[in-house]
Amino acid sequence: MKETLYWISLSEIFGPASSSLWKLMSTCESAEEGYRRVSEGKFTLAAWEKNRFLCSSPEKSAEILKNCKQKGIEVITYGSEKYPSRLRTIFDPPAVLYLSGNSESLSEEMSVSVVGTREPSEYGADAAFRISEELARVGLTIVSGFAAGIDSSAHRGALSGNGKTIAVLGCGVDVDYPRANSDIRDAVMKNGAFISEYPPGTPPLARNFPSRNRIISGLSLGVFVAEAPLSSGALITADCALEQGRDVFCLPPSDIFSKSFQGVVRYLRDGAVPVYSHLDIIYEYYTNFSHKLSAVKPSDEYITARSESFIFSEMNSPAVKKTQCKKTDEKEPANKKFSPEEFEGIQREIAQVIAERPVHIEEISSMTGTDISELLAELTDMEISGAVQSLPGKQYILV
Repeated sequence: MKETLYWISLSEIFGPASSSLWKLMSTCESAEEGYRRVSEGKFTLAAWEKNRFLCSSPEKSAEILKNCKQKGIEVITYGSEKYPSRLRTIFDPPAVLYLSGNSESLSEEMSVSVVGTREPSEYGADAAFRISEELARVGLTIVSGFAAGIDSSAHRGALSGNGKTIAVLGCGVDVDYPRANSDIRDAVMKNGAFISEYPPGTPPLARNFPSRNRIISGLSLGVFVAEAPLSSGALITADCALEQGRDVFCLPPSDIFSKSFQGVVRYLRDGAVPVYSHLDIIYEYYTNFSHKLSAVKPSDEYITARSESFIFSEMNSPAVKKTQCKKTDEKEPANKKFSPEEFEGIQREIAQVIAERPVHIEEISSMTGTDISELLAELTDMEISGAVQSLPGKQYILV
């Protein structure tokens, strides 16, 4: 308990991503010793660090710890056994992590970060969602920053894949930001965690976000950049990944002239791994983690037939259709069509809504009066049973 208080005090004095803190701790055996050296003037502080020291104290740290206990927030210090081992290897790791959710999710060896612009194209958002969903299905934890845009798509995809996801915040874990993601906060805590190096109550100030990006990449085996202009903060995460010896993956642009993909193009030119499906990421780690992965089944959902396609036209020719019907008759019966009457409770309501046409998840939520997080769990269960098919753009249909 005492060490925890001193770690909090040191984090309050030096702030996030501080090299001075780790210069101090390289000569100390404990956080208490480090704080004592600072208090006795045996370690030189910068002017702004002196001001922060005057505002800090073990008593103030005790108040922070008390506030965390009242709100059910776990405090994990660098000296704790729960501190993520992969995060210990990065430059200037956070001295303290505040966590809301399941702390065991931090110990997952198989985790990949998915990042990108807050204003993605439909292509970029859809790719982030679907690839995150597939990765989560086979056992990878999805790490992102819980921001609007690509981050949101990544977290929602992980939840849709019934997997774990970790949100690294640039504010206190008790701060409801952004409000657009309020509907999945409970689902994220149940299936993963919110973490931050900022104490509870810290507002989402712009200056907080660049430093948190090193944590996003530090927790992961690699970083997948789905869509990013040259000004995107996602590129800070990718740069951190390179500095930390992590892999960098990029979504090939839908338009090489689009400004929103200029950052992606830069990394692809420098040797980033292009991602055409979740398998391009999985295969990078399959040798080391095959024993921990669920069955990897290649998905054909990335391929969308177009009516003007020559192949599409050929597949619909009378000769081909006749051959396909003959094969179906010989080998297996026609696919069963599910009926809403086969389900009970909320699943029956969902089935009634999506029985005739693809319906967006937010429309399903509105029509059934079901929370998005609960809805995702039910849809996933129905999808596993083969009754529901997920389509591009977060749409679902009964099959």
